[in-house]
Amino acid sequence: MSTQGRIKGTNVPIDYEATQAFFEERGRREYASALSTTMYQDNDPELVMQRDQAEKAVLAPQLQLPAEARALDVGCGVGRWGWFLNQTVPGIDYLGIDFSEALIQKARQEALQRGDSSLRFQTMSAINIQPDELLIRPPFDLVIISGLLIYLNDDDCIKVLRSACELCAPAGKIYLREPVGVQERLTLDRFYSQELRYEYSAIYRTVAELEGLLAQAGLLPALRIQVSGCLFSADLEKRTETRQHYFIFQKS
Repeated sequence: MSTQGRIKGTNVPIDYEATQAFFEERGRREYASALSTTMYQDNDPELVMQRDQAEKAVLAPQLQLPAEARALDVGCGVGRWGWFLNQTVPGIDYLGIDFSEALIQKARQEALQRGDSSLRFQTMSAINIQPDELLIRPPFDLVIISGLLIYLNDDDCIKVLRSACELCAPAGKIYLREPVGVQERLTLDRFYSQELRYEYSAIYRTVAELEGLLAQAGLLPALRIQVSGCLFSADLEKRTETRQHYFIFQKS
């Protein structure tokens, strides 16, 4: 595999136009599992389903959401968190937003096919959330940021984290899950992936760098880390340079 477009240990920006083109293309494709649209592993749909189930099994006992809670899924992709919340939280009021119109269209289709017609989806950029224009008005009992920050440059990560905190209700929770660099920061800049059949851009920060972004955003006094750790067991991780890490925060 070529190392062109792989930058280690250096902070370099990625191009959002390339990222949006990538996701518009993903949203238009059909896969053996709809989960593969944003969770990838195009040639291994069974692994995708195992990862989805494992992640939700980790989060479920930590949520303890009230009935008729409000949830905002930032960078919702195909809306997989909406499917889960609709099954586990009575009367959940769920809104998923994403900058990709193709992904939002697929999310709506998937929700209808699953009988989850109460789920709502809206095209809106994570770095320019307009609270007054959201289909569900804040505050939210749960804000989900799952696999989003790797597609954003540092300044915009800080902006998204601040928005999440502002939109979260007192005593509400924020779920943050990101692929992270194990030893150092790794940036893929228009790196052609044979598996994805497309140029791919992403920033895999270390856990320390993610914690640094939270500090720069000034959120740690307002947010208490409820739990933090590696998400998957070794058999569900495919890469040696990266792994999945998650945080659950509670707002004071």
